[in-house]
Amino acid sequence: MEVNTPEFICEHQKEIEKKISYSFGNRKKLLIQAFTRKSFAAENDGFKDNEILEYYGDQIVNATMSEWEFDAYSIIPKSYNDEFFDSDKNEDELSKIRAAHVNKSALAHCIEFLGLDEYLLLGKSDEKNEVWRNEKVRCDLFEAIIGAVAVASAKEAYINGKCIRKWDYETIGKSCWKMWEMLNFEENYYDKLVDLCDDLEINSPEISVSRNYSGENSYKAICRLNLQKNGCTTSIDENGTSESSAMMNVAKKAISFLHLFQVKQILKNANPKTALQTLNDLHLKKLISSPYFSPAEQIKAENGDTIWRCECFIKEYENCEGYDNAGIGEGYKKTEAKRAAAYDMIQFMQNLQG
Repeated sequence: MEVNTPEFICEHQKEIEKKISYSFGNRKKLLIQAFTRKSFAAENDGFKDNEILEYYGDQIVNATMSEWEFDAYSIIPKSYNDEFFDSDKNEDELSKIRAAHVNKSALAHCIEFLGLDEYLLLGKSDEKNEVWRNEKVRCDLFEAIIGAVAVASAKEAYINGKCIRKWDYETIGKSCWKMWEMLNFEENYYDKLVDLCDDLEINSPEISVSRNYSGENSYKAICRLNLQKNGCTTSIDENGTSESSAMMNVAKKAISFLHLFQVKQILKNANPKTALQTLNDLHLKKLISSPYFSPAEQIKAENGDTIWRCECFIKEYENCEGYDNAGIGEGYKKTEAKRAAAYDMIQFMQNLQG
C-alpha cells in the first residue's frame, strides 16, 4: 500500500463522496480527519485523529439500523390510543438482521470492497504493521466515516431557546446503506476487471451508470473496453437494481468477455496436431478448467472399419448452446481420436459469441 497524504484525499474527494453518497463540500478537514489514524496525527502537527468520529459513528450505525428495522417491520395500528405494539419480526430475527449488517467483518468488508482503506493516513508504526490489512481497522474506518457524515450534516434546532445540533438520520442512513450495499457482493468484480486489463496491458475500463426507469432493474451500466492494441473496441451493458449492482454485473460480464477474447487469440493458431497442447496452454494460463476426455471406445464406422471414438469436456462451456454436440473425435488410433476431440472442441470455442 502506498503512503497517502492529506492532499491525496483532497484530490480524490469526489470519488470518495460518490462511494459514500455524501458531499463534504468545503469541509475538507472533516473528510481528512475521517481517514486519519492516531499514529499519523501524533507524527504530524495540525491534524486530528478519527477516534472521536469513530466513537459517534459506532453509536449512530447501530441507531440507524434500529431506525430502519422499526420502519421496515413495525405493525402500525390505526391509532396508538391504548394499543399494543407489534412487529413482523421477533427479537431474535431482528437481532440476526442487525448482526448481518453491524459487525466487524461486515463493516470491514464494505470498506475493502469500496477501496476506502486506500485513503487511510498512517503513521510509521501503522505502515510497519500493515494495519490496513486488519479487519478492526477497516471497521473503525467505516464508523469514522459515518461519524464525519453525521457531524457535517447535523442541523441546527432550537429547544427552549437554546441552539443545538441534531443528527440528520435521513442523510446518515443514505450513506450507511450506500456502503452496506457492498454486503450483497461476494466478489469485487470491478477490481478484478481493472487487474485483468492491467495484465492484458490495455486501458482501464470506462464504466458509466445511468438510471433506467423501465423494469425492476432500474440502473443500466455500460462498460467500454478499449482494445486498440488488439485492433478493436467494444461496449458491454448490463442492468442492476442499484448503481453498485449494475456496475458489478457489467464488470463480471466484461471479465467473461475478456477471458473469451484471450481464449480466441490463442485459438487462432490451433490446428489438429497442436489441439491437445493448445487446450493445455489455456488451462495453464487459467483461462479454462482442466479438459476432461472420456475413455476411448471402439465403434463401427460407416465403411465398416473399427475406429476409436473419444469426447472432450470443458466445464466452463457446458451450458453453451451446441455444447452437447461438440468435442467429439474419431480416429484409427486412440491418440488420433483424442486429438480430434480436442480440435472439435476448439472449433466450437472459436464460434462462441462474446
